[in-house]
Amino acid sequence: MAHSTLTSIPSILLGNGIGGTVAIAVTVFIIILTVSIYFNDRPYSGFLKIGRDESTWRAKQRWLSSAKSLMNEGLQKTNFPFQVIANCGPLIILPPATMDEIRNDDRMTFKAWLKQHFFTTYPGFQGFIPAVENDVFVNSVRIGLTQSLGQITEILSSETSITLEELFPFSTEWLKIAVDYTVDFFTAAYVLRLCPPVLRPLVHWFLPQTRRLRASIKAARRLIEPELAARRLAQEEDRKAGKPVEKHVDALQWVQSAAEAKGLHCDPVYGQLNYTLGAVHTTSVTFVNILYDLMAHPEYIELLREEISRVFQEHGKWDKTALTKLKLMDSFMKESARLTPVTMLPVNRVAEETVTLSDGTVIPKGATLGVPTLRSVDPSVYQDPLKFDGHRFYNLSQQPGGATKYQFVSTSNDSIIFGHGKHACPGRFFASNEIKIILVHLLTKYELKFPEGTTDRPKPMEMGADLMPNPEMKILIRSRVDGVVNHSF
Repeated sequence: MAHSTLTSIPSILLGNGIGGTVAIAVTVFIIILTVSIYFNDRPYSGFLKIGRDESTWRAKQRWLSSAKSLMNEGLQKTNFPFQVIANCGPLIILPPATMDEIRNDDRMTFKAWLKQHFFTTYPGFQGFIPAVENDVFVNSVRIGLTQSLGQITEILSSETSITLEELFPFSTEWLKIAVDYTVDFFTAAYVLRLCPPVLRPLVHWFLPQTRRLRASIKAARRLIEPELAARRLAQEEDRKAGKPVEKHVDALQWVQSAAEAKGLHCDPVYGQLNYTLGAVHTTSVTFVNILYDLMAHPEYIELLREEISRVFQEHGKWDKTALTKLKLMDSFMKESARLTPVTMLPVNRVAEETVTLSDGTVIPKGATLGVPTLRSVDPSVYQDPLKFDGHRFYNLSQQPGGATKYQFVSTSNDSIIFGHGKHACPGRFFASNEIKIILVHLLTKYELKFPEGTTDRPKPMEMGADLMPNPEMKILIRSRVDGVVNHSF
């Protein structure tokens, strides 16, 4: 039956005068599609498979709506690694107990995961190339961004104040590119993961999101390259005049310096887009979740305002040191992220060679791995783990040795919202400062609450392992006019 169907198609096409070439192309396409359905995204052998016995397409759809329950089911059934069919295909879920074993193992890397699951070889997805080709991007964050926090914190505070006064505008073309590119990037990756792998090299050319990605890269290059040319000219003039060459405090400079230090090249446009991919989505989701938790627990708003007032009176400005004194705010942020992380699978790896774990589990080369955040709600780790307690980590930090262990940016086997080990998010220190500065200005200058009749925190939307704030939720905001606070920041 299948044979007659395949041979009849060329006959029909030829009979209608379309031509043999088109007929052959259609036949080949159908064969490829058939092969892709049966041979792509097949489960790994030797691993317990969680989920129904159904087609890969249906399994991927089920993952998008039921990832949390699938992971919980697996962890309840076995103490060993197991697999699910995720939207990216077969995915090995590693129990949290393996965290120490894999967190610094260079045979299983985050770079390989980014390259495989964000399609960095396809035009439009080059925004992650700097993170996978070499260490230039990571070094630019660790050395350039993190070591410049002292310089940029006060600048960020000033810009935050202006932005809030202008009601959150997209004031430049670059800001629009940064946001649109990030949204299109992750959306396109989601869509492509649902496609059979053999079809992705063709499909990516026609998706609306990938077409916009390519257009955004062209627009970004048009904006960035004149600035780079002006900087090169100014630096050359400084050299000729015997002056010190100016070093800018921004991502373009950090990427350039990191590349020069290693004698490597990093496309500055891709580097800048990599910064937006690493910051826009995760930081904004984390911040919105914190806002929702604040409005669901309004008793903390006044407590945080008191802390803000006290710290500002002690320091007189918002710099890196002052932000570290916001202990309750830091605790509240960590508790919010504990219960509502950006993703339930923050630790992601791809095995670049076959790996045998200490329990005898053999991870095949090319396998995708993930460690879930589910220890964050484990009663053996946290008392009353499903209850929101904004003081939880503040109180834990008062214990001996807890001062740095329980900070928002700290990672451990029990706190992996930023990953853990050598692949932990290098930009988390900046993200922490950024969120704190926005909260300082927002809480000091504005009143926030849910609409009348709404008291409960809106549940996040589950999209596979990712948790997205409910976009339909409205927030009521108005300027504070009671004269209680009059800080000039």
